[in-house]
Amino acid sequence: MEISDKLAFEIYTIIIFHIIALLTLFSFSLYIYLRAKKTPLLYSYLGVVAMILLWMISKIFKTISPTTELRWFFIVTQYFGVNFLGFCLLVFAYTYSKERTPNINILILWAVLPLLSFLILITNPIHMKYYSYFDFYKDRFGPLIFPVQIIHYTYLIIGTIMLSRGFTKQRSFINNKTVAILFSFIILIPLFLNIYYILFKFNIIGWIFPFPVFDFTPIAASISLIFFMIPALKFRFFDISPVSYAKLFELMSQGIVFISKKNTLYGGNCAFYSMFGLIELKNIKLSEFVDRYLDLSEEEKEYFLLFISNNSKVKEFELKSKNTKLYKVSKELQNNGPILLFFSDITEISKNKLILSEQNLELNNLNKKLDAMAIKINELVIAKTKSQIAQDVHDILGHSLTVAVVTAELAADEDLESAKEKLSQINELLASSLNDIKNIFKGQERKWGQTSLTRAIEHLKNTKIQVEFATQGNTYELNNKQTETIFRLCQEAVTNSIKHSKAKTISIILRYNSNEVEIFAIDNGNGCKEINKSYGLLGIEERFKSLSGTVTFGSDGELGFVIHALLPR
Repeated sequence: MEISDKLAFEIYTIIIFHIIALLTLFSFSLYIYLRAKKTPLLYSYLGVVAMILLWMISKIFKTISPTTELRWFFIVTQYFGVNFLGFCLLVFAYTYSKERTPNINILILWAVLPLLSFLILITNPIHMKYYSYFDFYKDRFGPLIFPVQIIHYTYLIIGTIMLSRGFTKQRSFINNKTVAILFSFIILIPLFLNIYYILFKFNIIGWIFPFPVFDFTPIAASISLIFFMIPALKFRFFDISPVSYAKLFELMSQGIVFISKKNTLYGGNCAFYSMFGLIELKNIKLSEFVDRYLDLSEEEKEYFLLFISNNSKVKEFELKSKNTKLYKVSKELQNNGPILLFFSDITEISKNKLILSEQNLELNNLNKKLDAMAIKINELVIAKTKSQIAQDVHDILGHSLTVAVVTAELAADEDLESAKEKLSQINELLASSLNDIKNIFKGQERKWGQTSLTRAIEHLKNTKIQVEFATQGNTYELNNKQTETIFRLCQEAVTNSIKHSKAKTISIILRYNSNEVEIFAIDNGNGCKEINKSYGLLGIEERFKSLSGTVTFGSDGELGFVIHALLPR
């Protein structure tokens, strides 16, 4: 089909404008997608971009479609983007301003009217109320365009207002509200241009632009969205989930405030206001803030102002406020010029340091007293040890010599064989006593002799496991039940070490105390994380319980098994 030069120029203009806008918006959004964290806010923004891109792509293909049917198909896809652009914008604005995504019920409710508008369009060939006339060359809107446009404008106006209100509160625009309002106005441009295009289509106003007539609303929307995102991207609000740094800024426990190049305080967070009892900052001068809220001497003021200056290399400064609070202040120079101050309340920390210092001083004094007491205790221990050694030597020699003398006297009256036997007993007695005296000076326990229990335990030694047996304290005989109970425990311990833990060595210790006997059985076999008491272990518990004793079993799960028991005498 041949087309006129005028129509060709119009088609060329529409395609070029839309392709440039399409590539620009796609490239910008791809950059954001690759750089930003994948948050609900990012995806809601991409939903708006997708609807605008669908709108522009469909317009391009509608413009170059060779048939009426294909042109109508791309009008349908175009209006899918148009109808749901307001819905996606509303979701994005809600997520941006409320810092959370709308729930599923709200999303369904919001989708009802755009879906209804889209159904009116796709059923137009039946009722011809949206387009009252439509062919390959031209079209004319019908009466249903008005309610559909009202739905579009309502969604777009609400979403735009929500975005504008949240936009002007960005920390990038603190102390620069004029620029914030200007950028917010840019967000409204597509809405005004769409209204202008609709009025032109109804012949209410004329066409004032130097290019052919076409609906350039999606192009304006693309430009507007990019302008909106530039300062937002600078503040990097996509990097924080769910929405922006602003929430984190307000929730920080540190007091934070900006200082402009003119030494004016602005943009403090809630913690900063709370620290100094402020409601808001109205461009208060730094010197005024120091005089009104800080308790500093003239010299301290000079140091603090020097600390604030960019020339100071000091990173931290401690100062006192009028309300007797102590703060540690640190600073950070921002790329765009202002200084960021961080206030940390260290009042309690300072008090604790003072208390700790006093306690350390008191502790040092106590340590000196303890050292003096240790010297005295050491002297007493030495004296007691000497006394004990002397007592033991006296007992050993007194007993041994007395027996030796008596035995020698008896030997004098005996015949030769009997005398030799008596002398042999004296030799054995004195040799044993001499060995006991050597053990005393070596710090070893004296071996007083064996009982029926110790002899029975000695018989548990075998070739399958090394049984190390020792006694502590002065041994004494127990009654039959006590002896049997302790022996059965040792017997069960040796058996279990061989059968279950695969131990190489088991140590059995009997500690004879004045009121009780304490038993330890410790092997070096495989440990167990859970102790499952077998018939033998349960039997041991019952035996000790019947004699008012106690027995416990333990293992660290990696190496060894321990039995510890106490039996009253």
